[in-house]
Amino acid sequence: MTEGPIRIGSFLNYQIVIFLLVIIWAFMGFEVAQFQLLPLYETPFIWIAWAVFVLVSIIPAITAVTWRMKTQIVFIEPVWDLREREVSLSEYREMMKQYRSEYRDFLSIVDYNLILLALIISVMAVAAPFLLMRTTIILIAATPVIFGIFVLFFGLACSSITFKFIPNDATPHFPIVSEKSLHSSVKLMESAPGISWSGVNLSLGEASGYYTVRNTTPVSRIEGIESAAKIQGITDESGYIIKTVAMLTLDNSDTPKVIDESSGETYPKQITEMVHKILLAYIEAKGADEILDEVLEEVTHFLKRFEAEGASESS
Repeated sequence: MTEGPIRIGSFLNYQIVIFLLVIIWAFMGFEVAQFQLLPLYETPFIWIAWAVFVLVSIIPAITAVTWRMKTQIVFIEPVWDLREREVSLSEYREMMKQYRSEYRDFLSIVDYNLILLALIISVMAVAAPFLLMRTTIILIAATPVIFGIFVLFFGLACSSITFKFIPNDATPHFPIVSEKSLHSSVKLMESAPGISWSGVNLSLGEASGYYTVRNTTPVSRIEGIESAAKIQGITDESGYIIKTVAMLTLDNSDTPKVIDESSGETYPKQITEMVHKILLAYIEAKGADEILDEVLEEVTHFLKRFEAEGASESS
């Protein structure tokens, strides 16, 4: 047994079982439709109840097989070689797209698009007889077949939804934070005066031919002192940003000094105040130059405007 994720057995056998299950349920749906659609005019609710039963009953069977298929993966965690990186939001988006593609067997993801598709299929399956009852005789006669096809596609959609959602041994070692959850924070930092660049800070770990993305947070750099000063979000275990800190690294120190921090939700004024404080701290320690003077002037102007707007609102 080597280091890293190891797949025990083959997915093919489980995929065959899933395909057979959806075929069986599709045939069951066909048989139910043949008998229950006859009195559709007199007892439409009986048809709805039977159709819902067929659709719902396939979910436990599909879930059991996909759970067994997904959890057959055993993971022995290697020693990760972690390196800190900063990437743009677009780079992070592409990175996560590739990450999801390569490690789909390890991740636990709620696919809302597939859930919506499954709901649409189920509604269409139940509603199809009512929509087709006033069409041609051929379509009316084909309604049981159409319902069976809907059941088949519903089963396949459910198998994909459950497989993506179910975690396994490898899941905790391959965390994922979506680009959407970081977008608003990165854009908020980007819009603040004195910010020259905003993106995503992360730790990229590599081992045994695999890589993991950890400690994903929004980050921004201060104009004129990009290498020394940054504003960064701090997240909890779930990836929720619990506070924002302004940090300054001086004299080739490996440990940045926290200049200011803000807990909870952050607003443009707070980011601007952090930029102002970090600029003053740097100028006090290293002295000013033309670029820093211009940036400080711009930031000070925005702070005065925020204060004026706040005073006018309170009055």
